[in-house]
Amino acid sequence: MMLGGLFGGSLVPSQNMYDPLTSQRMILQRNANYVLRVRAGPDMQHLETIDVNYERTPMKIDTPNFKGYVTVRVFGFNGLMSDPCHPPPAQADYFADGFSRKALYSIQVVGQFIGHGLTADNIMFGNYFDQRLPLPPFSGLFEWFMKRMDRTLVLDMKSDTPSAASPLLSTVQKLSYWKGGLHGSEREHVPEINNKILRELHPIDGAFDSAGRVAEYFPLKDSLNQDSKKRRRYFEKASHRQRWKVKSEDMYAFDFYSPFIDVNHQCVRMPNAVVEPMPFFDGDMPLRYECRTRDGRHTFFIVQFELIPASRTRPLSSYQNRPRRQYRDSGYEREILDPPPPYTEEA
Repeated sequence: MMLGGLFGGSLVPSQNMYDPLTSQRMILQRNANYVLRVRAGPDMQHLETIDVNYERTPMKIDTPNFKGYVTVRVFGFNGLMSDPCHPPPAQADYFADGFSRKALYSIQVVGQFIGHGLTADNIMFGNYFDQRLPLPPFSGLFEWFMKRMDRTLVLDMKSDTPSAASPLLSTVQKLSYWKGGLHGSEREHVPEINNKILRELHPIDGAFDSAGRVAEYFPLKDSLNQDSKKRRRYFEKASHRQRWKVKSEDMYAFDFYSPFIDVNHQCVRMPNAVVEPMPFFDGDMPLRYECRTRDGRHTFFIVQFELIPASRTRPLSSYQNRPRRQYRDSGYEREILDPPPPYTEEA
């Protein structure tokens, strides 16, 4: 479940939880002061702005540790794109059919984990921070609650570099797996979601649902296949994770999402409709997800949600009633990264 999967890293009881007007003012103020940017890459030294909700051009990662594609969706996204000439899409088809009630954002990854001796117990996914967190009194109670929600969660919240991570196969909501060399049937018409991935990788039938989202297809046992809850419970046992070998030629597609975290509006939406500003998520503390080995020696990929001060961006003329912003060059990043190619039927 990890921090972001539960309440967006909320270890601090909101002082404004029962004061919706104060909470709303805080959220509006933060929205006015910051602009959301999402970066992804194979490690911290090679993060690039990813085009959120841009289905046809997922970010490709090709390293000795991981080969695959990363796609990020955010419900109602109006942040920064890699090319300011491309406004954020009005909405991703991923959130159609009321799916936004289940997911306010999504991190989808399709690819191969490269390495020898990897098991399901070695590959961790979760939140990592670069500086100590200001933990409040009684934070141990919240840690106990999170471990009850995710029994595989590994917490290290009191160190100088805190983290909250779980084994990948026991924490993601949807997971599909198929052996390398096995491909599904050729499809002339594929959903716009994952257009490029479906055309290039030809995943086995059942790995994606009819809407193009990652489905639960994990034929470890007939009783586990297509049942994410049973798969997650199965991998709660360390012995099961250690027996599952992660081979370089095998393909994994998974989707991690949260119905609580609204990164676009920088707040947490609780099940009882209480809305509060996201703790620890500001210009100095990004919300970072990493997939790495348990010992931290190898990183497979990173997705980082960042709040950029609005003063470091400049608005551009709107396009089809959609706002656009440009990031001011600060000397350490190009103002415009390689723009996504225009859509064609072959894309």
